[in-house]
Amino acid sequence: MTKATTVDGPRAAAPAAGGEHARRFGPARHLIHCPVSWDHCLDGPSLGEEHFVIADRLPGAPAPFHGGGAHFHDTRAVTEAVQEVGEFVGHRYFGVPEERPGLFFRFDLRLTDLSAWRTGPQGGSRLATRLRALPAHVVNGVPRGLDFEVEVSIDGTPCAAGSAGLVFLMPGVYGSHLARARRTARAAAAAGTGGAGAAGDTGAEEAPDRPVVPADPGSVGREDPADVVVGHPEPLSSGRWSAWVLTDGARPPAADADGRLTGARVLESLRQTALLAAGRSHGLAASRSTLAASRVHFRGPAEAGLPMRCTALPGRLERDAQGRPSVPVTLTLTQCRRPVAEARAVVVQDF
Repeated sequence: MTKATTVDGPRAAAPAAGGEHARRFGPARHLIHCPVSWDHCLDGPSLGEEHFVIADRLPGAPAPFHGGGAHFHDTRAVTEAVQEVGEFVGHRYFGVPEERPGLFFRFDLRLTDLSAWRTGPQGGSRLATRLRALPAHVVNGVPRGLDFEVEVSIDGTPCAAGSAGLVFLMPGVYGSHLARARRTARAAAAAGTGGAGAAGDTGAEEAPDRPVVPADPGSVGREDPADVVVGHPEPLSSGRWSAWVLTDGARPPAADADGRLTGARVLESLRQTALLAAGRSHGLAASRSTLAASRVHFRGPAEAGLPMRCTALPGRLERDAQGRPSVPVTLTLTQCRRPVAEARAVVVQDF
């Protein structure tokens, strides 16, 4: 027994393009609440799991990070949607105070039907992302975080599954956390930090010794140079690769209002570096490749305008169940000796 509502108002019964929803998520994306029982249709905060559907359309050109000749739809449409609605779900449906910001600390997504992600001549495919939200670390009836289970369909075909974790921070904790990370990063940059040093040590310099030249768009699966967010890769020892991240410029805007690099920029830098490593080490064509699986753990904030690099260690060339070339890649993103994100990904090339 379910009752679907949208977030435009507490008693809205059908998707609409205006109101609070349009202000938060844009006119094309709708968050539909599907309560697991009638008890959860009231205005009071939920004490158990809640179900939602994000109804959307996959972007087409000229949307950022979506060239007209792309072989696959961009999974960024899913990660971006979950990131945008996660904090809102906690505040609106679980009673988390508005002054507590939500930060994602992990995101896992695996493609279960690669054929559904291929682009077609018609474009504009319908995307549905189902969320199962569960409160975590509940204190005095208010969750300190939310765990999400994710299921994705394109035009009705199930094609991806995953999970995500979101933590809500007290305002003072959040502010001091950002301030401390910012002071550490800027102090290290001012001191000219270099060489090995932090967890995830790669033996490469922590600041470039020359201007960073953006990678070729085709080598990272993009057509527009404005969509490139990493520089040309450099080989390291033991089969590793290192690429500097462009922390200024390019699109979409690199930083949020707090001066931190956006989650979209962090995820895109990991994706592009994984494609570079798979291409350089095993010859996979980025134009026909995608991340069949990715598991990202966010370790800390990243500052716009400061040097940041992503190192990648590709594994052996394998074949997936359909015989397609597949390469596992381990990635580490660091800024001024501080870990920003760690990820494990699988790059697969289509036939």
